[in-house]
Amino acid sequence: MRRCLAIVVVCCTAGRSLATEVGVARVDVTPSAPIRLHGYAARSGESTGVDHKVEAQALAIGSDAQKPLVLITVDSLGIPADVVEEVASRLKVRVGLDRERFAVAASHTHSAPILKGLAPNIFGSPVPADQQARIDRYTVELTDKLETVALDALGNRQPATIRVGRGSAGFAANRRTPGGPVDHDVPVLWILDPESKTLAILTAYACHCTSIDPGINHIDADWAGYARDGIEAAHPGAVAMVAIGCGADSNPSPRGRVDDARAHGKTLADEVLRVIAEGGQALKAEKLSAGLQRIALPLDTLPTREELLALVKAGGAPGGNAKIHLDRLDRGQAMKTAIDYPIVSWSIDSAQEFVFLPGEVVVDYSLILKRQFDRKRLWVVAYANDVPGYIPSERILREGGYEGGGAMVYYGVPTKFRTGMETIIVEAVQRLVPPEFRADPEADRPKPKGPEAALESMRIDPRWKVELVASEPLIVDPVAIDWAADGSLWVCEMHDYPTGLDGNYQPGGRIKRLRDTDGDGRFDSASTLADGLPFPTGVMAWRDGVLVCAAPEILYLADTDGDGRADVRKVLFRGFATENYQARVNSLSYGLDNWIYGANGLIGGVIRGEASGKAVDIGGRDFRMKPDTGEMEPASGLTQQGRFRDDWGNQFGGSNSVLLQHYPMP
Repeated sequence: MRRCLAIVVVCCTAGRSLATEVGVARVDVTPSAPIRLHGYAARSGESTGVDHKVEAQALAIGSDAQKPLVLITVDSLGIPADVVEEVASRLKVRVGLDRERFAVAASHTHSAPILKGLAPNIFGSPVPADQQARIDRYTVELTDKLETVALDALGNRQPATIRVGRGSAGFAANRRTPGGPVDHDVPVLWILDPESKTLAILTAYACHCTSIDPGINHIDADWAGYARDGIEAAHPGAVAMVAIGCGADSNPSPRGRVDDARAHGKTLADEVLRVIAEGGQALKAEKLSAGLQRIALPLDTLPTREELLALVKAGGAPGGNAKIHLDRLDRGQAMKTAIDYPIVSWSIDSAQEFVFLPGEVVVDYSLILKRQFDRKRLWVVAYANDVPGYIPSERILREGGYEGGGAMVYYGVPTKFRTGMETIIVEAVQRLVPPEFRADPEADRPKPKGPEAALESMRIDPRWKVELVASEPLIVDPVAIDWAADGSLWVCEMHDYPTGLDGNYQPGGRIKRLRDTDGDGRFDSASTLADGLPFPTGVMAWRDGVLVCAAPEILYLADTDGDGRADVRKVLFRGFATENYQARVNSLSYGLDNWIYGANGLIGGVIRGEASGKAVDIGGRDFRMKPDTGEMEPASGLTQQGRFRDDWGNQFGGSNSVLLQHYPMP
């Protein structure tokens, strides 16, 4: 059953009446019979129930004279490009809506029906013909309903006031790297009537909509649906809409139960309601601009027929995908060499900018764009207008794994993307977004304090004292220190963080030695023992030189000829994880047992001692080592940054999430 809602709102600003037209509508898109659900290869049959109905909502902003913007949000893994283009062409014929002024954003719930053509190899083999017929029929029905809900929203337009605000929610967690990057922003846009009643709310959050275990084969809108429920319960009669940001590498935490979906939905709803209660900012919405860039993302080297045959023989999802491409070759069709990628951009005055990105977009894109543009005015919506596969950043392409290329087999794509795609996407967005949305690099950046002012600003227990011993320009970007036996200070500088010296990950870390030559208690001389180190994270005085943590290696560096530069560079251990620059091996220090202890960095690795030739897996634990013999053993505790001990041998560490832990066992 479809419900339509007309919105009438008047906005008065600075003594004159301003109005924009807004319409909103919703439609139930829950199938009437069992159907295969999308997202999980483990599901082997059609749905067995409905825990939460799925629906689509439409928001139309602007009068005919302004040329309206129409957004549809829908509970689905994604909406394939051919469906989006079909609805867009119908709207062009029916009401003259230009393609760039139309967008469809999916919630990416993994408990909604499969749509024809989207991730066609999700099960690694074709679904039975009768099930495919029901999928095809549902796809046609959904296409019709998306057209209808858009037309209803356009038909309901009446004067309205739009307000915006922004909050934050914390249930998204990076699923590739513990403590890795996430985007916790919660932008909110809401509509008020003349009596200030909230009639429509749009929000977005960058997280997979995957709270529910695949073993629960029920239709469900997941946390996005439960968030809508919570928002609408507080604003009876309102239509709530939830879009998804760049959350392809973020999962809800915890996950696995329907109750988890409800809890995450409540978390988001509570934050949206808090933002609304604060009042936000009113938009005039006098100028509505839109743009569309159709770009191509090149694929990497295509597999040969022989390679495809080998994959088919091996079976599984890669084999099923290879069979798709062999069949195409047999029909005389070439494999794709690129993926079509339409990016849509909307501007409401100079107040809010929306960027709609197709696909399962990883968080790096959101973080990059929010550095380049004003994050307080920017919405980055993923899973929009198509979901051709995962959209990895250069970092994730380089790291590989599921998001970096492994998942392409489920989308029927012959290979992973070629490097360079991040630049293609970001430059397309830069061409679309008006210059007035560019970020002021100094706007939110606190002014740096001088050394003496920084010292003065510190507040400590009166029994302690802080003294200034070194500052810029003597040192730059220090991340670790250790005193040598003669009182000089070894300093590890991570000067290449976060993107290398050249912006393309060129190593530029340094190890310096500071000396106090005039005896005044401050270091006044610095010499560089070594530079060009890859993102170094730790230094420890050892024998005649230093041990340096520079993942994937621990090095020994020494100056034996007295010129201040290392002429000895020896790899002692190798194999430490390099996925996250904020989660690498660090914090070497002696224990009372004469072993050197170190922090795993969270991700660990299989570590090989060069002297011993033996390998040890330290996943989930810190370690202790003996550099001379190449011995290494796992140690209790798991530290991201800063493992240390007190004078009684107690070992401590922590992470971004846990400030301090005691490790009572070796």
